Amino acid sequence: MAMIEDSAASGETPGGLRADEPARTAAGADEVRQLWRGAVGTDLPSRVRDVWDRVGRACAAAGRPRSSVRLLPVSKTHSAASILAVDRVLDTLATREEVPAGPAGRRLFGENHVQEIVAKSAQLAGHDVGLALIGHLQSNKVNAVAGLVEEFQALDSLKLAAKLDRRLSALGVSLRVLVEVNTSGEQAKHGVPMAEATALCRRLGDFDCLEVAGLMTVAVNSPDRHAVAACFDRLAGLQTQLRDDAVLDSSWPELSMGMSGDFELAIAHGATTVRVGTALFGPRDYGQGD
Repeated sequence: MAMIEDSAASGETPGGLRADEPARTAAGADEVRQLWRGAVGTDLPSRVRDVWDRVGRACAAAGRPRSSVRLLPVSKTHSAASILAVDRVLDTLATREEVPAGPAGRRLFGENHVQEIVAKSAQLAGHDVGLALIGHLQSNKVNAVAGLVEEFQALDSLKLAAKLDRRLSALGVSLRVLVEVNTSGEQAKHGVPMAEATALCRRLGDFDCLEVAGLMTVAVNSPDRHAVAACFDRLAGLQTQLRDDAVLDSSWPELSMGMSGDFELAIAHGATTVRVGTALFGPRDYGQGD
């Protein structure tokens, strides 16, 4: 498979498409050429390849197959065009089978804000990518986001679960969800407290439209790697405890933990999904956010 640098030098797009050839994807020729021109003019291809390589090395160091870790690009504040560009670069690095996909079998991109999800859902219609909500969801925004995302990684209360389930039921759809756990104990962080996580998880089987897939955490933001690793260990330990107590089974396989600054450490401690934004997309453009 051709490397990104070779594609750029030969005038190819990240999907192996020469700039003067007709587009072979749903994006359309003009849009594909525009995306690739933008990517070549930045360090986006090298960023994506670097993250891809780092995930592979971290899996190897942990004695795990690469297929055991899903890379979830976090695209908050970045444009829909940037999402498609990253998606196409990733497609040059591996087949879809080598990169665990989202619940619908396609690559998902993580978003934190409902306003961005609404806008990008419309912009990405017809493209083979989906969106995941990884940020806190206020109950008054459930109606706006239900049906637009394929995964929700920040479920943290019974009240939110009930309201989300009612809305999904009205739409006739289900949603893959992860329970966000506050493993750092920081009051400013969202997530169900460790001491209350088991009780919440026990109740989630009551909701027909919530497909609970595992646990998620945001580790403490600290230069102390031991403190960060402790957060990851707590989440993995909670998963083991829930299984031992028969609260969950193998249908809850996910441990979503680790971001741009610590995803290798998270992989070493059992992460099955790492959420990487800045390392892939570069600095965030907060003019795009809400």
